[in-house]
Amino acid sequence: MKKRTRVGFLNILSTCLLYGISIITAPLFSRLLGTGGYGNVSNYNVWVSILSIAATLQTQATLANAMVEYPESLQDKYQSSVLSLSFLAFAIVSALILLFLNPISHALNLSKFFILLVLFQSIGTYGVNFMNRKLTYEMKAGRNMLLSLGTTLATLGLSLLFVLMLPQELRYYGRIVAIAAVYGLLGLGLCVFIWAKGRTFYNREFWRFCIPLAIPYVFYNLADLLLGHCDVIMLRQMIGDSVSGIYSMAFQLGTVLYTIFTALNNTWVPFFYEDTKQGNGDAVRSSAKNYLELFTVLSAGFILLGTEVYHLFADRSFWGSTNLVPLFALSHYLNFLCTFPITYEQYHKQVKMVAAATIVSSSINILLNYLLIPPLGMLGAALATVLSHGLQFAAHYIATRFFLGKGDYPFGITLCGKYALCFGAVLLLVYLLPNAWLIRWGLGAVIGIWELLRIRKRKALI
Repeated sequence: MKKRTRVGFLNILSTCLLYGISIITAPLFSRLLGTGGYGNVSNYNVWVSILSIAATLQTQATLANAMVEYPESLQDKYQSSVLSLSFLAFAIVSALILLFLNPISHALNLSKFFILLVLFQSIGTYGVNFMNRKLTYEMKAGRNMLLSLGTTLATLGLSLLFVLMLPQELRYYGRIVAIAAVYGLLGLGLCVFIWAKGRTFYNREFWRFCIPLAIPYVFYNLADLLLGHCDVIMLRQMIGDSVSGIYSMAFQLGTVLYTIFTALNNTWVPFFYEDTKQGNGDAVRSSAKNYLELFTVLSAGFILLGTEVYHLFADRSFWGSTNLVPLFALSHYLNFLCTFPITYEQYHKQVKMVAAATIVSSSINILLNYLLIPPLGMLGAALATVLSHGLQFAAHYIATRFFLGKGDYPFGITLCGKYALCFGAVLLLVYLLPNAWLIRWGLGAVIGIWELLRIRKRKALI
């Protein structure tokens, strides 16, 4: 229990520090870049995310399964070997992109210079993500915190230096170059460290274990990325950079909730693997209940305080998307609910099932964006994302509850449903009382204190 509390505390501390940095710097960059520049940076980051998934085979996603499959003495060798596999795949994809650089630049509406930066940052992002995943499943939360904070602070410092050196219309160049430099150089350095530690560039058994698991993860992660970001891309293409930038600012505040979810998930998932492997079903259910309660309270508090925080967070020119913040929180809450069936599927190596459900949800999201953006604009894009995440949860739950898990699935609808209803009630209250900030903040304080007392009583975060 002490180990779990320590890991959870460090993950939450890291999240709070990153959240604080985000709150402080977002208003600064929204003013420095303007709505159009902010939209350009958001669009660039989406393409980096897509390439870092599609071109690297997502071998880091197999590290948890490898820790179940192989003894601890082989972990460094496995990690080094599958890292080499990703670099081979990335080299092939990069060669194809460089061969067709002109038509790709025209199709994506990105300059050749930015496409080269996308390549550099993508492989670096993969290296950073690989190390994050490695440290997460080795339960080295302190080192993971230092890596996350170091990356964030370095990106912030270099971004400010480059942005302030450029005129207003070119400042987004400085932001993009700074992010690419930090992630590219740091990520490649981490890859060299992993190779030096494992000293295994090719192992047939490891590659044969990795590839069948990794390839479905590519489709799953791409589909999940499109599910969360195709709205930004489609808004930019269908309406323009400025609207995309305004929407992206509210979306960015919503990602604070996703960051908290990631921190808690990095605590919960490794212990789920450990408890499930040991056949400790009571510990699995107890931990899941604590996790559901804690994240529901955090999500409710987020939307209760969200309006006023957003007005501090963003320049007045971005306030047109204020009413979208609770919808983004709802999307992230539905995504949180998905983690229970998805983690169960991943533990049982049913990655194809994970990928199929997410691909269908992403396809529906694209269709809904196409239908809803023209009449509703930003609201249509946000609603499309909410509906798609709801369908994604339904698909994963049905697959695990009635096909994969049958009678053994530990996360029934009664467990998740009561917390989801509580969050839904708070969401309704927020939209009914948009100007009653005192009531909302008061309720947020009450449920926050209640949850702290609950944590103290059970002597465990999750």
